[in-house]
Amino acid sequence: MLVIKNGRVMDPKTGLDQVCDLLVDQGKIVEIGPSLSYEQAQVIDASGKVVAPGLVDIHVHFREPGQTHKEDIHTGALAAAAGGFTTVVMMANTTQTISDVETLNEVLDSAAKEAIHVKTVATVTKNFDGQHLTDFEGLLQAGAVGFSDDGIPLQSTKVVRQALEEAKRLGTFISLHEEDPELNGILGLNEHIAREHFKVCGATGVAEYSMAARDAMIAHATGGHLHIQHLSKAESVKVVEFAQAIGAPVTAEVAPQHFSKTEDLLLSKGSNAKMNPPPSSGRGSPCSDRRLEVRSYFCDCNGPRASSCG
Repeated sequence: MLVIKNGRVMDPKTGLDQVCDLLVDQGKIVEIGPSLSYEQAQVIDASGKVVAPGLVDIHVHFREPGQTHKEDIHTGALAAAAGGFTTVVMMANTTQTISDVETLNEVLDSAAKEAIHVKTVATVTKNFDGQHLTDFEGLLQAGAVGFSDDGIPLQSTKVVRQALEEAKRLGTFISLHEEDPELNGILGLNEHIAREHFKVCGATGVAEYSMAARDAMIAHATGGHLHIQHLSKAESVKVVEFAQAIGAPVTAEVAPQHFSKTEDLLLSKGSNAKMNPPPSSGRGSPCSDRRLEVRSYFCDCNGPRASSCG
């Protein structure tokens, strides 16, 4: 048995939020209350800490296989556990991409060694070619939890439709990075600060919310579940709100940097503040009108990079 004492116990489902103790037996919480004590039980003093259900991050980059000089599954899992995350979902933009069962099995074998639950999506298209769908059915049977070409927008509406139809048939979803490259300038710089301070064309809002609107309507037409990644614009939130209001199977996510920071971070942090998509101006951030709805999620969207020093 295990007794976790003196922690701030929080349960979003029941609304519980108080300092008390938990008794855990064989991996299950069997009692919650003040001053619990049992002979021969292991005791953890959680004073000053939050005790809560494990957090879930649906968008992480652990860079394995092929980019382990940036991150790997083990280091990523350790970082997740340190932050209270007990389940994470890896993206498939590894080297090579997670586009076939053999690569997927390699990733899942490595993930199975970790103390937390590490799951992964597979790619929507073969090796991110944007044209040819992967074997959704085979990859699902092998353990993929969904499909994403994260980092590479799907430009072909035909491919998006085919992918959503296949997702509907199999009861899964596709998760898309919405940024029309033909409407964008230099990535990592929001359009306003790029124009006013750096005199270049940056990443535009319309590149994101126009593609999000296009794909949301294809999801509405096909009935396939579309998940839109890392919203960075208030207009994109309104697109999701509209799609959900008409019954489209659309969900979305937003990352902390997009609701807690603005493009002004570039002026103090320089290139260290570049990210894709970039933070918006204060009035254009996804939380500027406080309208993040149900069926939207917060995610980390971490993107480990190797140091350029040395």
